[in-house]
Amino acid sequence: AVVMGQSVMAADAIPSDKEQAAIIEGAVRKSIKKPAGELTQADLDQVTELNLDVSSADRFRSGARIKEAGLKEVAKLTQLESLRLHGNQLTEVTPLAKLTQLKYLDLGNNRLTDLSPLAKLTQLKTLHLSYNQLTDASPLAKLTQLEYLHLNGNQFTEVDALVGLTKLKTLILSDNKFTDVSALAKLKQLTYLGLVENKKIDLSTVAKLTKLKTLGLGGSRLREVSALAELTQLQSLYLGSNKLTDASPLANLTQLGTLSLSHNKLTDISPLAKLTQLKDLNLEGNQITDVGALADLTQLKKLRLYGNQITDLGPLAKLT
Repeated sequence: AVVMGQSVMAADAIPSDKEQAAIIEGAVRKSIKKPAGELTQADLDQVTELNLDVSSADRFRSGARIKEAGLKEVAKLTQLESLRLHGNQLTEVTPLAKLTQLKYLDLGNNRLTDLSPLAKLTQLKTLHLSYNQLTDASPLAKLTQLEYLHLNGNQFTEVDALVGLTKLKTLILSDNKFTDVSALAKLKQLTYLGLVENKKIDLSTVAKLTKLKTLGLGGSRLREVSALAELTQLQSLYLGSNKLTDASPLANLTQLGTLSLSHNKLTDISPLAKLTQLKDLNLEGNQITDVGALADLTQLKKLRLYGNQITDLGPLAKLT
C-alpha cells in the first residue's frame, strides 16, 4: 500500500510541505469519493480529474495555495486528464511535465514566465494560461491537439509559435502587446477569436478566418473595419471602445445575433437595418440622433442606446 504524500510527510518534513501534501490528499479523496482510510496506488491511479483552483470552496475558506511541494505530489497522479490550478500564484510548474495524459489544464491567474514544462503535454485539448507574465509561446508549438487556448492577459507580441495548431477552435489573445498576428491566418478552424485590448491588429489577417462565429476586437483603437465584411458566418461581434465612424462594412453580416458598437463615434446606423437576427445590440456612447434604422429589428431582446443624442424613440415602437 502507498500512503499519499509519504515523501513529504516524513518525520523530518518541513511543516509547509506537510500542509501541501494534506491539501493534495484532500483533493484526491474528494475526487475518488474516499473520505477516509489508506490511499493505495490503485486509488491514485483512479484519479483522472483534480480541482486545485484557489477559488474552490474549501480552499477559498482556508486561503491555502498550491506551491512546488504540492505540485510534486500532483505529479504522482500519472493518470490525470484534467487539472485545475487557477489562481495559486505559481511561478513555475516543472513537475507537471510528467503528466503526459492531461487533456485539460488550467493555469490561469498565476505568475508564470516559462512554458517549457508544458512542451511534452501533447494530449492537451484545452489550455488556460490567462493572466500570467508570459512572453514566449514557443513551447506550445507541438501541442497540436489543442482546440481551446486562452492566452489573454500576458505580454505576447507575436503568435508565430501557434501556426501549427491547426485544430484550434477557440483562441483568446486579448490584452497582450501584439505587433504581428499574421500567423493566425493559418488557423482555419477557428470559430472564436478574442483580440480585445490589442492596439496593432491587422484585420486583413482576421478576415481570412472565414469560419469565425465570435470575434472580439474591443478597445483596439480601430478606425475602420472594412476587412470584416467577408466574415459572413459571424454570430457575435464585439467592437466597443474603438474609433469607428462607419458601420457600413457590417451591413451583410446577417447572421449576427449579438453586436456591440458601444463607445465609438458613429452617427449613422442605417447599415444595421438588415441585421434582422440581432437579439442584443449595444450602441451606447456614440453620436447617434436617428434610430429609424432599428425599426424592423424585431428579434431584439436587449438594446442599449444610453449616451447618444436621440430625440425621437418613436421608430422603436414595434420593438416590444
